[in-house]
Amino acid sequence: MGVTHVLNAAHGTAYSHGGQDFYGATIDYYGVPAHDLPSFDISQFFFSAAQFIHNALNTPGGAFCIMLLLEKLSLKQPECVQGSSKMLHTRDCSSLTHSTSYETPTLSDLQQLLWLRGGSDNHVDQVWPNIYLGDAWAARSKTILQGLNITHILNAADGPYSINTGAKYYADLQIEYYGIEAFDDPSFNLSIFFYDAANFIFKALNSSGGKVLVHCAMGVSRSATLVLAFLMIHENMTLVDALKTVSAHRNICPNAGFLSQLRDLDIELNEERKRTRASATRGL
Repeated sequence: MGVTHVLNAAHGTAYSHGGQDFYGATIDYYGVPAHDLPSFDISQFFFSAAQFIHNALNTPGGAFCIMLLLEKLSLKQPECVQGSSKMLHTRDCSSLTHSTSYETPTLSDLQQLLWLRGGSDNHVDQVWPNIYLGDAWAARSKTILQGLNITHILNAADGPYSINTGAKYYADLQIEYYGIEAFDDPSFNLSIFFYDAANFIFKALNSSGGKVLVHCAMGVSRSATLVLAFLMIHENMTLVDALKTVSAHRNICPNAGFLSQLRDLDIELNEERKRTRASATRGL
């Protein structure tokens, strides 16, 4: 069949254990942790899945496979996907412009920013000076790590049943390692790690020659969320600015739950900025 891309619509379920590690470096993998229940909101994955299919179809020699349990689906009308992609690029996000009276946008408006994908889909991309965002393949490639002179690694998919590299894996490279056992599930509370992860990245950047790789399985949701939190906490960016900054270099797609948690952080930090400005004004 010559398949080059796989979209698994049952990623992480009890019946499907495939992942990027299973397919290796020759096949691009995207997993959607969906359940075949009437109550499950699969619409949150429509645009990211459509974009993945669109990218696959526009890859030279690209052949695509969508994995479903108990069902077979043949993609016979790729023009539908292409039409969907065109729609993503025409959405108007002008209402999200930054100003001194900045207010955190709605979750729907934030998701629109992610539809306008202007970055890349490489295994690893530099998204901020000396910050690299990547996938499991990049994290396991010591050749790539050495080539990029990576000194610190933040693994947002740590754990025995996920990307279980750990500090020992990088011992010969003298890389400082920090692992977070997070799950790419909208119900998972990743926000409890925002400040610890941001401080780890900050420390890495302020060490001599520091370069940090932040990764998860695909480098688009868990790890991207932590990089966004860092930019908001330590670089004083709004969530909108952080999304635009990272998305300009890498196509990311934090799940709806993570984006909502970032939105809460944005509200919190914005209130702090308002209090600081008010205090400074009173001091004049």
